Amino acid sequence: MIKDKILTGALIGLLADVLKLITNYILYSLGYTKVVFWQIVATLFLHKDYLYDTSAYFIGGVADIIFTSMLGVIFVHVIYLWGSKYLWIKGLAYGLVVWVSVFGLLISRIAEEKLPQDPNGVVVTIIAHIVFGLSLAYFTRAFKQDRAIPVIKYK
Repeated sequence: MIKDKILTGALIGLLADVLKLITNYILYSLGYTKVVFWQIVATLFLHKDYLYDTSAYFIGGVADIIFTSMLGVIFVHVIYLWGSKYLWIKGLAYGLVVWVSVFGLLISRIAEEKLPQDPNGVVVTIIAHIVFGLSLAYFTRAFKQDRAIPVIKYK
């Protein structure tokens, strides 16, 4: 097991991202959304005419992988500092806070102009971020990163 919290957190973020992307792709395949996450992320970098090109998936994928790795590092450190009691609730809350802050506040305005979504598409992003948060909690526990800082008691 990796002892480094940054590397482990990045790996946990990547693994949780895989489950988020699988959720998104399944719901995309079933017709609940017209776009995949990497296209949404690519709206930050590309003109709307390029969002269905292969380059959009690559650019969005690179940005998503880097960002979710960082989110994993932050989550592992939050759990390390504040403890793992109610880990699943913390994971769920973290996923939803990420959804509101990143998708809701930062990306949605830009993406809406370039890649309009219907309400079902937005619901897919909520579901995928719930999966992301719960997956962070699962992998944090699986990699034994849910141990809080030991408290030193002075006599």
